[in-house]
Amino acid sequence: MLIESIRKRRSIRVYKSDPISDEMVEEVIRAGKIAPSAHGADALEFIVVKKQEMKEAIFVIVGQEVEQDFVKEAPVIIIPVATHEAKLPVQDIAVASENMFLQATALGLGSVWKNISPEFEGKIKTLLGIPDNAKVINLIPLGFSGEEKEEHTEDVSVTEKIHMEKW
Repeated sequence: MLIESIRKRRSIRVYKSDPISDEMVEEVIRAGKIAPSAHGADALEFIVVKKQEMKEAIFVIVGQEVEQDFVKEAPVIIIPVATHEAKLPVQDIAVASENMFLQATALGLGSVWKNISPEFEGKIKTLLGIPDNAKVINLIPLGFSGEEKEEHTEDVSVTEKIHMEKW
């Protein structure tokens, strides 16, 4: 059941150096590509970064100040990009990213949402040659987990969090 993958999906910030096959990367991206999009725009494209020098350059922009070494240590970084055709680019990227996280988990890979603040978006777009009219809000480090994390558990009954008709 899907709920099992959801329980197992954790934010991974430590990665093994083992390479990720192109097939696995494509499977993760495929999950993002088939995510719903506002008005059926289907306006997402994906940049895959494997070269260490490019990961280092990305790290200098988005990870250096907060010491997020996982940006440069993950074997792969995927950057979802909403093109100018996207009606709701932030929402489209978010839905696609969650699909990608769940597919990565199903493949035995770790991933994490790494936010790209608006102040860094222009620098990332310049570095990666992304058009000015496109939108970038996150990047997804991807790799085999170098840390062990427990599955999510339901410490509070879901019924305690449900409000019928109104709060």
